[in-house]
This record gives sequence, structure tokens and C-alpha cells, in this order.
Amino acid sequence: MDELIKQKSLAEHIVEELEKKIVDGALQPGQRIIEEALCKTLGVSRSPVREAFQILESRGFVVREPRKGISVARSTQREAEDIYRIRASLDGLATSLAVEKQTPEFLKKLKKMHEQMIRAAEKENVAAYQQLNEKFHGLLINACENPRLIQLIQNFDKQTIRYRMAVSSGPGWMRNSTKIHAAIIASFEAGDAEAAERIRKNSILGQIERFSEIFKNGEEK
Repeated sequence: MDELIKQKSLAEHIVEELEKKIVDGALQPGQRIIEEALCKTLGVSRSPVREAFQILESRGFVVREPRKGISVARSTQREAEDIYRIRASLDGLATSLAVEKQTPEFLKKLKKMHEQMIRAAEKENVAAYQQLNEKFHGLLINACENPRLIQLIQNFDKQTIRYRMAVSSGPGWMRNSTKIHAAIIASFEAGDAEAAERIRKNSILGQIERFSEIFKNGEEK
């Protein structure tokens, strides 16, 4: 039993390492991941590496090709759009549930973070804004208090980060983002779960419009 637990923890560690490299761009779409080389680099046996590959494949991060082995998954524009549509529905649902479960303390935290984001936008501090934006939406998602839904969103979130970084770079995007956040907060204050869900869902779906430009410019190869 101890050996199984150890193997599982090793596999999870490998998954985290490879996910981070894929998300950060250290491993590019289409790049092969050699099992033997990875085992040597990490100093582990083939078993946890193969288990990690299975997990990553189920999450859409890698693909297994006949006679080629494992490589980082490539995304077509259609696949990226499909992922965003699923994520929009999941995030919308989580936001709706968060309205129903909100507390005065939660709303206070949300408003405070929104104020910090406004200041970052005014200073055109993109790095600070993006960091606060991640925290803002993380706060919303966790407030739904639905572990399975949170896990699903986190999995899709990792798959969309490459596109989010590209989408969140157009002129005026921070100003537009703060307006959306203000509308979300207003829906929380009004206790309007339906409005909160609609605003969050539409804000994600609206980003799909830039995908043609992203794929045309070769940002996903």
C-alpha cells in the first residue's frame, strides 16, 4: 500500500511539472516528450511516468501517436473555441452559485480586489492587473463551494491559459475588464444569480472573437 501511495504521489508530481512546462511554453505544441529521457531527468521508474502521461492525456495536454509516442497536444482554432465555450458555461454556473452562497465578508473582499485592479489599470501595470485578475476569478470560483465544479474549472483553466495571455493584450482590455467586474459585483449586491451567470459567461464567450487573429498570427503552432 505504501508503495502504491508513493507511486501515485510521484505521478502527481510529474503531472504538475509537465503541466507547468506546457502552460509556460517550455514545452511547445507538437514537441515530443521522450519517456526514457524524462525518467533519467527525474530519477524515477517508467511506471509513474506512464501514469502521469495517462493523466495528462485525459486532460488534453498531451497526445499519444502510433510509433511516435507522447507529444504536447496541438490545438486547432475549433478546439480552442470549444474549450472556451465549455469553460464559459462552467464559470457562469460557479458565479451563479457564488451569488447564492455569498457572505458580507466575501463581497467586501471582492470589492477590495476590484479597487486594487482599477488602480493597476490606471497605472497600466499589466503584470499586477493579470495577477489580481486571476485572484478575483479564483475567489469567485471557490465561493461556489462545489469541489467537483471547481476541479473541472481548474482543469479547463490550465488548458486555456495560453489563449488568455494572448487575448488579454489588446488595447483597452484592462478598462473593459474592470467594467465587467463592476457589473459582476453589482449583480452580487443585488443578489441576482442569473445576471451574474450571464455576465461571466458572456465575458468569456466574447474573447473567442480574437481567436481568428491569434491563430492567424501563429501563436498556436
